[in-house]
Amino acid sequence: MGKIIFALIFMAALASPLRAQKAGDMGVGVVLGNPTAVTGKVWLDPSQAVDAGLGFSTHFAAYGDYLLHGWDVLPHPSRGRLPVYVGLGAQVRTFHETEIGIRAVAGAAYWLPRDPVEIFLEIVPVLRLEPHGSVGLDAGLGLRYYFRS
Repeated sequence: MGKIIFALIFMAALASPLRAQKAGDMGVGVVLGNPTAVTGKVWLDPSQAVDAGLGFSTHFAAYGDYLLHGWDVLPHPSRGRLPVYVGLGAQVRTFHETEIGIRAVAGAAYWLPRDPVEIFLEIVPVLRLEPHGSVGLDAGLGLRYYFRS
């Protein structure tokens, strides 16, 4: 996992500046938490995106979310950007039984000032529908490198 993070940071250091997100921009990276996953994100327009992840918590996990971005409610950093986002999605996990749930995502993303890199932190309440109804809380800290479309 450390080699993947190092490779992403190395690629970011060699990259040219990122302009505003536009439809088709795509980022890939890792998220550490529950679940720890490989993640991808595609921008639909400057304020909407979809993301997905494949990884592990105690067993296999997969998720996908629709995200709304752009609220500047946190203090502005002297460099870069720090918008918050919210979203809704679904997840599947294979514990002893397959779990299916609905995710509500709330997060903040720091965009490096000169590199196409997003560092994000998100909190994700989960309503597990199957096999037994319950509520859980996931969280993750991640990094994505963006490719120009």
